[in-house]
Amino acid sequence: MGIIARQATLNTLLAYIGIALGFLNVVVLYPRVLQADEFGLTRLLVSIATIAAQVAQLGAENTVIRYFPYFRDPARDHRGMLGQLLVFATAMGLLAALVLLLMHGYFTQVFADRNALYSTHGLLLLPLVFSEVYFILLRSYSRSLRRTVQPTFIREFVLRLLQTVLIGVQAWHPMPFGQFMLVYTSIFIVCTGLLVVDLYQAGAWRIGWKQRWMPKRLRRSMATYSLFTLSASLAGIVLGNMDQLMIGALLGANALTYVAHYAVAFYFGSVIATPARAVQQAAVPLLADAWKRNDMATIAALYRRSSLVQLLISGFFFVLIWVGVDDLFILLPHEYAGAADVVVVVALAYLITSAVQMGVGIISMSRAYKLDAVSSFSMLAINFVADFFLIQSMGIIGAAWATLIALVSVNVFRTWFLWKRYQLWPFDRRALAVVALIMGSCSVLPWVPLTGEALPDMLLLGVMTTAAYWLVAHALGLTRELMEFVTRLRTRTLAK
Repeated sequence: MGIIARQATLNTLLAYIGIALGFLNVVVLYPRVLQADEFGLTRLLVSIATIAAQVAQLGAENTVIRYFPYFRDPARDHRGMLGQLLVFATAMGLLAALVLLLMHGYFTQVFADRNALYSTHGLLLLPLVFSEVYFILLRSYSRSLRRTVQPTFIREFVLRLLQTVLIGVQAWHPMPFGQFMLVYTSIFIVCTGLLVVDLYQAGAWRIGWKQRWMPKRLRRSMATYSLFTLSASLAGIVLGNMDQLMIGALLGANALTYVAHYAVAFYFGSVIATPARAVQQAAVPLLADAWKRNDMATIAALYRRSSLVQLLISGFFFVLIWVGVDDLFILLPHEYAGAADVVVVVALAYLITSAVQMGVGIISMSRAYKLDAVSSFSMLAINFVADFFLIQSMGIIGAAWATLIALVSVNVFRTWFLWKRYQLWPFDRRALAVVALIMGSCSVLPWVPLTGEALPDMLLLGVMTTAAYWLVAHALGLTRELMEFVTRLRTRTLAK
């Protein structure tokens, strides 16, 4: 119980430290040190590698965690799970790298830019995607062994810290861009190596090939589960990365520059989703237990309470973005100014989604879990089609609207399904109070007299927004609900 509580706390802390480092890198350093198209290339390569690695692992990440209890046997090296996982990772990593190699010429044409950056550096995708497949699967193995902090520390902190050091060195003593990209790619490989070292030092690097065990019936069950969870796991990761890929493919010679602009804006807007994800991670075990008991009263109460809390917290971040986005973009290079509207649209998409985010966990833990896969795949399809038409007609703001359309339409369907199938509804009268608070804050706070200087105005608005928003929320009795929900969730989680 103490280990679970400690790891949950450390993971949450590392996530927020990662957000801070990501802000420093994506918003402050990269736009100032690299040319926009060079920065755009780094985001494009990571986006392609992320999607390719997620497809290549075929849903095995969740499957390893789900089925590891069947393999757990330290005396028999966990029945060769690690050895079989390494063979699978090697095969799928090589296959993904081969496909990307064969498609290099096509990608060079699709992502052609005026400086031919993709043509020159695109093959760095091969080690990048191979490393990413290994990291994803080794992370799932580490988590199965209840070592959840170490992979989070490596990915959220070490990776971003090394990137901060690299871009700092580039600012102080510039190296040729080709050399910079080699080091940039090597950082991902180093982080995968650090996860291997951690498992070895913990005594968990036990391949156990001679002890391998995978009966036919279990193999079929694992394959079915993997296929149904693949699209669900892809959806959240691919959504923003797909936008960047489509921008790179559709906006011509300056596409990589636009990718950089969109990457910065999407980062701002998607920060709103962080609290909802944290709440859902803590609540999913409670949902699983409630479904096991068929305790619909608990599920309904958790659905309503989480909706209110997530809307309240995400609403606060949305108001901060609404009142401060213009000043924030003044601090960036001038060419990024056109992306300010993207931030607002993406933030609005995640604000609406956060209000019903718990519905995803409820569906995935129920007997209707296949719907989670189908709806997630539908979300990707909608996003792709909307991206194709809206980016060509509207530019990068079209990608933001495509994300909003995909997220909102699918989550409206999920909400309707839960109401129709289980009579579960996430909203009550208090939700209207939160919406009124958000709209009122967005209407009033921009009229506050300011100094006219971007940085002092951002700090002043941040303090005033925080004070006004939470004082009104407290007066409406909404903060009491927040504290009760957190206390209840923490108590129930630790009791498991």
